[in-house]
Amino acid sequence: MKTIKIILADDHEIFRNGLSTLISNEPDMKVVGEASDGEQVIDMVKHLEPDVLILDIRMPKLNGIDTAKKLLNKSPHLRILIFSLYDNEDYVLQALHMGAKGYLLKDTSNKIFLDAIRAVDNDQFYYIGDVSNSVIKHFKNQNQPEVNLQDNNVLSENLSKKEKEIINLIIEGKNSKEIADVLGNSVRTIDAHRYNIIKKFGTRSIEEAIVIINKMN
Repeated sequence: MKTIKIILADDHEIFRNGLSTLISNEPDMKVVGEASDGEQVIDMVKHLEPDVLILDIRMPKLNGIDTAKKLLNKSPHLRILIFSLYDNEDYVLQALHMGAKGYLLKDTSNKIFLDAIRAVDNDQFYYIGDVSNSVIKHFKNQNQPEVNLQDNNVLSENLSKKEKEIINLIIEGKNSKEIADVLGNSVRTIDAHRYNIIKKFGTRSIEEAIVIINKMN
């Protein structure tokens, strides 16, 4: 079994220690380094060569976004997960555009946090819930045409009825919980469908799948 090597970067020591303990209980993960500011992160990455870097947004000396930009300029294949208190659309879009694989809020569940690490390590995007809505809203504002999945023969062959319903609800701006309420499913079931949609389109995120859908219509 491969062990995912992780560097944690957060200036709150107690919070960072809690994440480290959580990760250490997973047989396929290992924290190889902890940092409290962006400059420490950059130095650690050079020597420790992590698989996944978990970055807070607001850190002293160098914030998470600027740290990620510097690292990705030198190592574009580095997998970065932003883990932040801030549900800020500007932060989310900056993270997306500069190459972060995921963006999670710190009130997320332990399971989603660990799932995100594994997804990011597998070179998949992980933007969910309200954070994902910011990304969807961004794409909707790019003068994209309305999507009519029911009339698209290609998509009808590849997507189930439930998946088409979910995509249309995502495009309307609903998060996983809201979609679950509309369709009478659990949030876990909706997230599983989202993952299946991503696999069917061969993309790294639901947002990229929606871009493809828009181009096909």
